[in-house]
Amino acid sequence: MEGLYEEMLEEARKAVSLDKLGRLKEAVEHYMRAVQLLLELSKRTSEPALRKVYAEKADLYLKRCEEIRKGISKRAVEEAVAVEEAIKELPPELQGVVIVEKPEVKWEDIGGLEGAKRALMEAIVWPMLKPELFKGPREPWKGILLFGPPGCGKTLLAKAVASQCNAVFFNVSAAAIMSKWLGESEKNVSLLFEVARKSSPSVIFVDEVDSLLTVRGLEEVGGERRVKTQFLVELDGLRTRPGEKLVIGATNRPWDLDPAVIRRFEKRVYVPLPDLKARREIFRIHLRGVELAEDVDLNELAELTVGYSGSDIRLVCREAAMEPVREVMSEGPPEGEVEIRPVCREDFVKALRKVKPMTKPSDVMRYLRWAEEYGEI
Repeated sequence: MEGLYEEMLEEARKAVSLDKLGRLKEAVEHYMRAVQLLLELSKRTSEPALRKVYAEKADLYLKRCEEIRKGISKRAVEEAVAVEEAIKELPPELQGVVIVEKPEVKWEDIGGLEGAKRALMEAIVWPMLKPELFKGPREPWKGILLFGPPGCGKTLLAKAVASQCNAVFFNVSAAAIMSKWLGESEKNVSLLFEVARKSSPSVIFVDEVDSLLTVRGLEEVGGERRVKTQFLVELDGLRTRPGEKLVIGATNRPWDLDPAVIRRFEKRVYVPLPDLKARREIFRIHLRGVELAEDVDLNELAELTVGYSGSDIRLVCREAAMEPVREVMSEGPPEGEVEIRPVCREDFVKALRKVKPMTKPSDVMRYLRWAEEYGEI
């Protein structure tokens, strides 16, 4: 009984402390745990006066939880309206290509890449979830560069990050930033970052960042150089508080990036081709909902796809899954309900003959050399 009471007091102290710090969602969890313990104490005590005290305290905590929940709900609506208003400030051509969303991609939706996931959790998710721990020398990174062979999950990783830290996700096309009108391109860059600041916490994801921020040369026209300069200024984030926004760049050609850009992407994470375990997991993910024959062995398929990227494996799964459909449709669409056979091993063998890996061993070695010099493996 005494231990239960001490546990209740500890939960209540944590709840009140978190409430004062403004960490309301965590406070609700501890308030509710304290309520459960108070109700348990009320059942176990034989004294009516104590039962009344426990009930009143539980009622008080429940009312506070309801107040917090209403406040959180109201704030969520206000934040959504603020984001919509901020987006309207962007030029019409950018509104169409900047995708603002709250992704629903989870870490378990990405096969393998444990090293990259761990690096991103440490670099992005932790600082956003526990900002009080990341101050001074632990200040969060402003820019993360994901580099590696095409089709290995760089975009999925960026979306999972935004989902984990409940941030607004700006999926930006690098080509859409550019404009034929003088001064418009750098204005687009400035407006994009301004909207991201107003929508904080936010993640700006720039895919194929090498198409926008290549090495500066004498042959460049003035507009291209000004856009790169503006991007570099915004990446420095002089007007941004730590953890307010984060820029994630993805590239298949990191060696083409300007050295100044590489410096501003403070964390550079190599996203490699999937290993055996990861390939097996990718097959499992892409074959969800597909009926498989007994002769299909995911371990065997993983061993047969050395050198394949996650995207390549997805194509193998799609190609194999189409074989039973092709058999049914070969003589024209049948009438009535149709049952197709399970996907068998031979279907995957045929698919592997058609779908070849896109990344050469020499390319992998080049990525590894760049990672040793600039990034982390």
